[in-house]
Amino acid sequence: MARERAPQLSPEEAVMGSTASWGGEEVARLVPLPPNAPTALPPPTYSGPWRARWHLTRLALVLRCDGWTTQLRTETPRTLLRVYSEGAPTIGESISVAWGNGTWWYLSSTGLWLTPCKRLCLAADKLSILLQPWVAAAFDHLRDEQL
Repeated sequence: MARERAPQLSPEEAVMGSTASWGGEEVARLVPLPPNAPTALPPPTYSGPWRARWHLTRLALVLRCDGWTTQLRTETPRTLLRVYSEGAPTIGESISVAWGNGTWWYLSSTGLWLTPCKRLCLAADKLSILLQPWVAAAFDHLRDEQL
C-alpha cells in the first residue's frame, strides 16, 4: 500500500503564504519552528492521593480560619481542594498538589503555581487575593443597574 506524500511548496508559494492542493482539498503550508524557539514545559507531575490529602488538609485548615469554605474532593482522578465563599458557592478555585522545582507545590485549576506546600500562609493569602474580587463582584448590589 503506497502512502501519499504531502505536496511540496515552491519557495515562492511558501513566501506568499499560499495553500497547496492535496487530493482536491486545500491544506495549510508547513511552517518550521525557529531555531531559538523555547521548548514547551513538561506537564506537572501530580502527587499521589495520600500526599495530596495531607497537604490539602493542612491548607484547608488555614483557609477555614480566614473565613473560606473548603471541600476535599477525592472522587476525581486527582485529589482536589475546592475553595469558595459560603455566600457565593458557585465562585471558587480547585487546588491540587504537583511536583516542581524540587518540591511539592499548590497548583490552581488555572495552572498557576501558587507556592510550595511548606508555605501555607502565603498560599492562603494568594488564594484570598485571587478569589476576593470575584466574590465581591457577586455581592455588588449595583451590578445590574450599571449595565
